[in-house]
Amino acid sequence: MVRPHAEENPYPLYARLRELGPVVPVHFAGAAPRYLITTFAECAAMLRHDAVGPLSEDHFDETYPTWRQQVFAHSLLRSMAFRNGADHRFDRAMLAKHFSPRRTAARREEIANLIPPLLDRLEQRATSGEPVDVERELAVPYSAMIIGRVMGIPDVRAVRIGWATRQSGPTLELAPSPAQRQRAAEAGEQVWHEMSALAAERRLRPRDDLITDLVSQYGPDQERLISNLVLLFSAGFDSPASVIGLGLRLFLDNPQQARLVRDNPQLADTAIEEILRCEPPVQVMFRVAIREITLAGVTIPPGGILLGLVASASRDPALVADPDRFDVTRPPSGGLSFGGGAHYCLGAHLARLSGSLLFPRLLRRFPLMQPAGVGTYRAPGLALRGFERLPVSLLPSGGLRRSSIGGLDKPSVDDDPTRSEVAERRHDPRRPMNLLTVTEVAAMLRVSKMTIYRLVHAGRLPSFRVGQSYRIPAEAAAALFGVLMQNQAG
Repeated sequence: MVRPHAEENPYPLYARLRELGPVVPVHFAGAAPRYLITTFAECAAMLRHDAVGPLSEDHFDETYPTWRQQVFAHSLLRSMAFRNGADHRFDRAMLAKHFSPRRTAARREEIANLIPPLLDRLEQRATSGEPVDVERELAVPYSAMIIGRVMGIPDVRAVRIGWATRQSGPTLELAPSPAQRQRAAEAGEQVWHEMSALAAERRLRPRDDLITDLVSQYGPDQERLISNLVLLFSAGFDSPASVIGLGLRLFLDNPQQARLVRDNPQLADTAIEEILRCEPPVQVMFRVAIREITLAGVTIPPGGILLGLVASASRDPALVADPDRFDVTRPPSGGLSFGGGAHYCLGAHLARLSGSLLFPRLLRRFPLMQPAGVGTYRAPGLALRGFERLPVSLLPSGGLRRSSIGGLDKPSVDDDPTRSEVAERRHDPRRPMNLLTVTEVAAMLRVSKMTIYRLVHAGRLPSFRVGQSYRIPAEAAAALFGVLMQNQAG
């Protein structure tokens, strides 16, 4: 488990750990005892136990001796996430109103309106025929802008902070390499400076936003203010960004499930729950025993470190049948991706909403999307799972036809069939072709006729006009059909 590189598929390891038992003791010389919590029942009990709390500064001193000298680590590790008791309840009560189900639902239209321009940009990046990186073009900006809107940070600035936050992830890993730790510290310092500047700006020019509210509530306690601003942006951005890449990869690997969500957007909510179960972005949650407790018959002394293996618990056969299968119709299982108990994630509603709005639109907009090489997972990736880079092709090779003008082309098939330029552009009479109707192509590809019309009018699918109808060359339709069948077989 302790490694500097990302593991593409850690789930067989978690299955072997479950075979060892629900609580697996691990001892290191000179360190507090560790306990791996592998099953859903014990992991849920651990997260909700009143004698279990967040890690202490003593633990950070042991695993990250220089954390006090790193401004980002110092702020994050002294934030609400690592407080307990009255201090934690005070911070949580102050922030909870900004992330309530009612307030989150009220942002539905605002979040939905972020999606079309991002998908347009994704499509524009594909005009060269080269793969596009979903993380760079969609996951990071979308997630950063959402939490930025909640906090009151302008979009461009939020995306800049998002990139730095993404690179700071190893701060929360168990044992990153020295180089990973250093890069995380440098990126985290950027985040800290941005949050400090935002707080200073709001003190001078208050606004009606979350940052101003916290500036007012915390008063002169600058350290606590910045710590919780750092936490809010980091937690509100990182997991939602990871869910996009992890979820899309699941859909690309399971095209029949992508088709279900594309054709039945009402499945989006259960699809998000299934993504979170199959690929939780937070794979391990660290806790400490405040006093002696017993889990699955194992006595854990005060100070014992608990590693809740959420990724293992989510694939526990005792939780769901056939746990390694991705099934968007599966009823929600009450998973642990957002933790549990007093430290349950405040932004869970927002994260779910952002994903459920995005995936049906993404899958409908690009029904022929396919992987373009192997994605690069975050490293070391023990605690925080996601992609650093996820290249995809929006259309098969040769299927994209664009002019040299930026943006979307005008419709390639004119509504007036009497204009000779239509025939010249669409049909070379020297080359005989077998032709299919739009209905036949839609049936072959198992997509809607509207999708075929969109491909035709955007110039992505060769066609020409016969009277008031369109005809598609059979070889072009067969090429797209072959891509879809190859993806499904894979």
